[in-house]
Amino acid sequence: MVSNRRLQHKAAGIEEFLRVAEALSFSRAAESLGQASSATSKSIARLEDRLGVRLFHRTTRSVKLTEEGAQLYERASRWADELDDMQSALLKNPEELGGVVRLEMPVSLGRALILPLVGRFLTDHPKLKVEVRMNDHHVNLVAEGADLALRVGHLANEDLVAKPLGFLRQGTYACPNCLQRYGHPKVPEDLLSHRLITFLPPSGRHRPMVYQAAGEDIAIDTRGAVATFTNGEAMIDAAIAGIGVAQAPEIYARQALRTGALVQVLTGQDAPGTPVQLVYPPRRQLPRRVRALMDFLVEALLNESALGQNTELRTSRVRL
Repeated sequence: MVSNRRLQHKAAGIEEFLRVAEALSFSRAAESLGQASSATSKSIARLEDRLGVRLFHRTTRSVKLTEEGAQLYERASRWADELDDMQSALLKNPEELGGVVRLEMPVSLGRALILPLVGRFLTDHPKLKVEVRMNDHHVNLVAEGADLALRVGHLANEDLVAKPLGFLRQGTYACPNCLQRYGHPKVPEDLLSHRLITFLPPSGRHRPMVYQAAGEDIAIDTRGAVATFTNGEAMIDAAIAGIGVAQAPEIYARQALRTGALVQVLTGQDAPGTPVQLVYPPRRQLPRRVRALMDFLVEALLNESALGQNTELRTSRVRL
């Protein structure tokens, strides 16, 4: 029988190795582990001494796996996933999930769409814990040690596995006083002479307000908008305050529509919004707790009215 001390000795440095191999950065790996970069480097050095091989090619600018390091990563990552599943399976109830799932999500959409569902999931799995990081900027999931993330918009050239959820349904909203004072738009082109509230993405490029007519997208230029925001909920707040007309995800406007603080205009003419997906780092096998949460979210969001499916191909024209 192998003693606990021998097991600890054999496994020492493996977690640090996996984090560095995935982040390709000692500093980012150390940050995700909550330890100093020097401690991570020492753990890797001891592991290399114990194995008698070099695991990384290191320069001042880059970190790359050696051939031996790639072989170890393939086996160690599979071992780590299997260990997670084994620990869950050995609980008193084999169907019970345990451990921690680390989630990344945008602040507003995460609060409105995902957090209520996470609460339900935790109620069903009392041994499970979640660590949720709210961030409106895309982060490196591997470097941050995240298991699953909610992403809005088209994915960049990231090495991530995506589970599409649909697209955000859009609406165009204004408060009654604003419409009385500045007019009630009937067609998208009416917005060209209206006070507009628009979204400013991280790129800094003004995003047009997009509508549909006869299978064609009509993009209303927003560079002359009276107010721009980097947050959808703030756009709704601005519309309630009478600043202007905002096109925003309908999930943010629900309460204001119920109370009469906002009125929807151009109903049925808004184009589908941005795509939404759950993403996770590529691995041979997802831990059971992560797979279970992802499957639960996908199933729960099938009937979410804030999300829709977009299968039509459309052309686009911009109105200035």
